[in-house]
Amino acid sequence: MREIERFFDEIFQFNSIILYSILAVLLLYIFFKRKLPTYHSRWSKLIDGLDYSSEAFYKQLKEELHGHNIKKISTQSVLHKEGSMLSSNRNYLRVSWKGYTYDICGAPFGNGFFVSWWLFQNATIGEILIYKIPFIGKWLSRKLFPVTMYSIDTASMFMSYAQQSVLNVIDDITETKGIRKLSEYQRTPILQDFFDRKKQR
Repeated sequence: MREIERFFDEIFQFNSIILYSILAVLLLYIFFKRKLPTYHSRWSKLIDGLDYSSEAFYKQLKEELHGHNIKKISTQSVLHKEGSMLSSNRNYLRVSWKGYTYDICGAPFGNGFFVSWWLFQNATIGEILIYKIPFIGKWLSRKLFPVTMYSIDTASMFMSYAQQSVLNVIDDITETKGIRKLSEYQRTPILQDFFDRKKQR
């Protein structure tokens, strides 16, 4: 009788080890598949003398963004903290497409209207952790997650599309309001080293 009990105890222990191993692998898979935003590029401009509301700007911008017939583009309102957890929230318009997130802010500021955007590429936690391994992280990341010409072109296309949409709306508003258009220099975004993409926000 004791041998039978011992036999079933061993089977139970063995099955428990298998079950815990499967759960651990599953949790690791979920953890490493999570996406985190990594900074790609940004742009900002204060348009002096422009009196305009955030709501009207976002509405016009959404119409412009969806007017280019880009498939699987989505827009939504998101809130970002102005500072600490207890600080006020600021409303942004988020544009999502494939592995990219484009957060746009338009808000009155002083005697003008401030517009900014931040473009992020979503990287997995696994990619970021590998990148941060001392000494060999960058090399290993390039080997395991190579940057292709397709990914370069995709990022460039989305950034150009989104930036041009923002500029089209700004041009329409400033022309209507009789305010001078932005110069070519003022229209240029600031690029992060795109291939250093595992850097955190």
